[in-house]
Amino acid sequence: MKYVIIGAGAAGTSAVKEILKNRNEEDQITVITNESVPFYYRPRLIEYLSGEVEDEELIIHDENWFDSNDVDLKLSEEVKEVDFNNKKVVSDKKTYEYDKLLLANGAHSFVPPIDGHKRENVFTLRNLADARKIYNTASESQKAVVVGGGLLGIEAASNLKKNGVDVTVIEKAEWCLNRQLDKKGGKLLIDILKLEKGLNFALDVSTEAFKGNEKVEEVALDNGDSLKADLVLLSTGVRSNIGLFEGTDLKIKRAVDVNKYMETNIEDVYAAGDIAEYNDKFYGIWLPSMKMGQTAGKNMSGDKFEFPGVVSSYTLKVAGINVVSAGNLDPEKELDSEITEKERGYKRVIRNEEGKAVGLIIVGQFEDQDKLLAEVKS
Repeated sequence: MKYVIIGAGAAGTSAVKEILKNRNEEDQITVITNESVPFYYRPRLIEYLSGEVEDEELIIHDENWFDSNDVDLKLSEEVKEVDFNNKKVVSDKKTYEYDKLLLANGAHSFVPPIDGHKRENVFTLRNLADARKIYNTASESQKAVVVGGGLLGIEAASNLKKNGVDVTVIEKAEWCLNRQLDKKGGKLLIDILKLEKGLNFALDVSTEAFKGNEKVEEVALDNGDSLKADLVLLSTGVRSNIGLFEGTDLKIKRAVDVNKYMETNIEDVYAAGDIAEYNDKFYGIWLPSMKMGQTAGKNMSGDKFEFPGVVSSYTLKVAGINVVSAGNLDPEKELDSEITEKERGYKRVIRNEEGKAVGLIIVGQFEDQDKLLAEVKS
């Protein structure tokens, strides 16, 4: 059996691990990635911006791991075409035949069509090469602007601040993390980030243009204000890398459509991670990518395993501040909520008609967090 996997990230490498459990002696596993480094922990890229993390600390499995498991890892190799009819993958270096193929080639940062977005010092953060460029520029900068107040945007702003840069986050909503937090929770988080982390915010405004000569020097807002900037980081979401498959028979919506086995509509072709969507849901985060990759790897190598799904849940430190967002956040306010507020703390428990906790929002520390999370996930 010839297994070919496009992508060496969370989904691709998780699939490899499952295939290894079932592989026969004659099976060949080839992993192709356009990156120059093997499997690394992408969520920690934001820490790289502070200078507190070295390249080596990001690597989860180095080239020796792939070699020792007899996996043919192709670094810095770009896939140019997939011939589904003849079961071939064509890269800029070689053509590979496959019996089973996994598409795990991820996503790219979305760049909104803001005037001046192609100027120097306007960046996105998606891979290690991006992180290196941003860090080097930040080390020579005084002021930075982060466009987008989501998880990545806030974390990136915090780490740029640690690098000695004065940072302003632009968010078009009234509060940050508006997909994970309600208004009260989001506004409390902003207050803490201002007071304790020294971050600045421009809320309820949109970015109109990046101004300057070759380099960005100023960010113009739609309310007439402007911000000085030596560096701009766009944190405005991601889009699946579906361009390679457009015009083929592969079923694509926002991403490649898969069933509960991570199978696509083409026989022997699977997809997982940020390139895939299941039940019209695109996850775009690490844990679901790993679980999708595991599911694909099991089914590619002979098991019959259904994707278990992932409860929408975030438990993380946002710039060192505990934030929890899980389950049904009831944006329409149709369910009952229990709200607890204290200094530097906010908790909202959303309950259904039977009184069961089905959603949870927390900013700060609460002793019953784990108990409530378990109830939401049950």
